[in-house]
Amino acid sequence: MHPSLANIGAYIKTNTLALAPAARAAGTVQGPAIDTGAFRSAVLAVAVGAAGGAPTGFTATFTFESRGSTAGDEGAPGPWATVVDRDGQTLSVVATSVDGAVELDLDLSFMGDDHDQLRVKQVLSFTGGSSPTLLTGAVLVQGGSNRLPV
Repeated sequence: MHPSLANIGAYIKTNTLALAPAARAAGTVQGPAIDTGAFRSAVLAVAVGAAGGAPTGFTATFTFESRGSTAGDEGAPGPWATVVDRDGQTLSVVATSVDGAVELDLDLSFMGDDHDQLRVKQVLSFTGGSSPTLLTGAVLVQGGSNRLPV
């Protein structure tokens, strides 16, 4: 049996927290900077939990932003830029129901040529409710490394 079938853990990295689990109010939040290193692809796995404050609906939109770690003045990190596909479309996934999960695939070549850091951006909006919140969190699964095991 091929190792990719019996030992998938040697081919992917799953312990990168892209967005810490938390009950969040409406607005925008970004996750921490993640060094993409030798990886060539990734999957954002988002978990959506319970809603508080009795909203009648919500949308949680997840996108990616990237930057170069030393692209700015005197080796400082450069500005964050939205990651787009080859057609210039923003890569995004939208969650609209509680107690579920969504995923978003990413070819890391979509990042800028000098970009080596990635972060997740969540924009959350609600319909109705009284001070509504939504429990969300995300993990970035990375693969396609030029070395094994990852």
